[in-house]
Amino acid sequence: MKSSAPIANAIRLSATRGQLSPTLFVEVVLKDITKEKVDAITNAANGSLSHGGGVAGAIVRAGGFKIQHESTALVRKMGQIPVGKCAITGAGSLQAKYIIHAVGPVWSKSKGKKWNVDMLYSAVY
Repeated sequence: MKSSAPIANAIRLSATRGQLSPTLFVEVVLKDITKEKVDAITNAANGSLSHGGGVAGAIVRAGGFKIQHESTALVRKMGQIPVGKCAITGAGSLQAKYIIHAVGPVWSKSKGKKWNVDMLYSAVY
């Protein structure tokens, strides 16, 4: 059963703000990211940048099909985005300027723990 409760009323967790350099701050918030006025939002993506469901789908619904169109064109030109890499697109009509599509691994028992951890690490850092 889907919840229709808005995420936008969530509180900001001040303990999650960090300064990475003199000009770069990162803040993690529990909120609807499609409404944030920021330089970029990050989306956990698949390598084909198909934004059909979950957070990716919500981003496209809020920001317009232009986001999916740009993602599809990028994959046609560059090929599938490898696990651990990112692709950057415009943010359509969102208030953010860009979307960082981080391609994370699908946990694989056959590839072993080290591969899984290494791929997850490369997607995050």
